Amino acid sequence: MNKQRILIVDDEEAILQILRNSLQKWADQYDVETATNGFAALRQMQWQPFDLVVTDYRMEQMDGLELMSAIYADYPETRVILITAYGNDSLEKEARGLDAYRYLLKPLDINTFRRVVREALDTRDTASSRPGLIVLSDQRYREIAALLERLQGDVGARCIILTDSNGQVIANTKDIGDFRIEEIASLLSGGMATLQAAGEALDNDKEAINLSYREGTKDNLYAINIGRQLLLIVMIDNSPYSSRLGTAWYYARQTAVALRDLLSQTETGGASLILDNDVDENLDEAFDELFSL
Repeated sequence: MNKQRILIVDDEEAILQILRNSLQKWADQYDVETATNGFAALRQMQWQPFDLVVTDYRMEQMDGLELMSAIYADYPETRVILITAYGNDSLEKEARGLDAYRYLLKPLDINTFRRVVREALDTRDTASSRPGLIVLSDQRYREIAALLERLQGDVGARCIILTDSNGQVIANTKDIGDFRIEEIASLLSGGMATLQAAGEALDNDKEAINLSYREGTKDNLYAINIGRQLLLIVMIDNSPYSSRLGTAWYYARQTAVALRDLLSQTETGGASLILDNDVDENLDEAFDELFSL
């Protein structure tokens, strides 16, 4: 089997090393090369094209958007993931126009990086694999995080997670722990889609907010749709002091409406923003240290 080829581009050698090492567990599937600037990356692509390019945005000589534009001009089948700590409206617009496969904001974690890389390559030959893009500026992300944190305080939740229908985490409060978020979100989104379709058949309301609820022995699980593509997942410890269903639904619905209004101000394009946590501690610590500078 031919290995898929990945090129990581960043002008910081330490970051290149960490990102490359994070993919070492799949050395039998991927050949991973690195380049310290955009011109070096394009020279390497002339020798042999890559299936995926991961590039930082802020680099000297040629930034990530310029590199992405050059890649798509000569290698349209190559997927590109843009990583940046400088989210803003202008960058959002350019990233959408260039059709980045993924737009990741620093600080990010190794688990997210690995998952996005695997998805980009595993779905490369699938015509419908490009998800819709939610490109968020730093300010917009902070606004979303503030809404989730307020909801957590209102209902006493252990964890609140905003995901897309594929289970990819956009934002969350506290540690997700060992929850199988992708599996849970995928199952919930299927049920939500059915409920949404039934509601539309009933009253043609395409903007309705629906609740799915499960009371478990340890956790109470709430899922609220935000449009067709996003889910708000709320996990509350099941105890005599837990918020009652009506109270949790009241505050969760308020948050869902606020998120819907907030996200309606964010145009969508051809990729997705992912923020998450969890994975190998040593790599994670090194990653956090580098990106917190």
